Amino acid sequence: MKVLICGASPDRINNNAVLRSYVARGFSEVLTNESVSSCSLDNANEIANSFKPDLIVVFGSCMPESCDYTGLRNYCVRTGASLAFWLHDDPYEFDLNFKIYKYADYIFSNDRWAVEHINHPKVTHLPLAADKEAHFIEVTESMDRDIFFCGVGFPNRTQLLLDSQSSLTHFNVEVMGAEWPETLSFSKNVRIPNEDMSKYYNSSLVTLNIGRRHNLANNKYQLDATTPGPRTFEAAMAGAVQCYYIEGLEIFDYFTPNEEILVFDSPEELGLIVEDLRSSPQRRKNIAERSQGRALKDHTYATRAKTILANLNNLNG
Repeated sequence: MKVLICGASPDRINNNAVLRSYVARGFSEVLTNESVSSCSLDNANEIANSFKPDLIVVFGSCMPESCDYTGLRNYCVRTGASLAFWLHDDPYEFDLNFKIYKYADYIFSNDRWAVEHINHPKVTHLPLAADKEAHFIEVTESMDRDIFFCGVGFPNRTQLLLDSQSSLTHFNVEVMGAEWPETLSFSKNVRIPNEDMSKYYNSSLVTLNIGRRHNLANNKYQLDATTPGPRTFEAAMAGAVQCYYIEGLEIFDYFTPNEEILVFDSPEELGLIVEDLRSSPQRRKNIAERSQGRALKDHTYATRAKTILANLNNLNG
């Protein structure tokens, strides 16, 4: 089998193009390097006609108006190949998913709750994952900071961290990314490239995991996200101990609480967790190693590629 992984939007407007390379590498691990090709949506029609894949996986966001999948659909009709979409921004862009229904043989969505609302006969939940080559670092006992978080300062995140300031005053806290207010004393509006993020995860006593609430096109059902995003799996692969702000129980399908991931629902509880880990370095190491082991076993892009191929075989059967 030959598989083409292409972006759901052109790379010139795709901020997550690096994730596609991880997907392609995952398929290469399951198949062979020669059996897998990866490209931007811009030249996907040309690559499909020359590479002649049996399966095309369109990965990413279909939100931009410039996204056109007619050529890929025509290739599949002409050759008998299958066209699958793996959406990675549900439910935040859910209202625009209808654009792919007429093209897709199969749809995979990153969010479990969104899957229940996708009007397509062949749709499956498939979370994102981690890439060992990009994210793996051996677990260390050398810590550069107590608490780390990197991301956009969406209102829900900002409010939680503002509420937590008084509970975290005696810890070394670094919050980085973009759109953080000056009133958050331990934040810096400095972006960290994806390839450097693992070093921060690895060298932090705890890494905060706070989901986002920022909808771009989610008015129809106003769905809440239930599935953790890719950084959950990337941080685990990097040897982090994650403190996950719990708003639902799906996280426990991916990591065992208190053994592979820690959860909190208040600033006071977060402070107690960090204090405990600071006085128990061996416990911190044990959790990090178990979390990393779980990521290696269950949450790589090779594992996700196997799931896609197995689902397609079952659906075709």
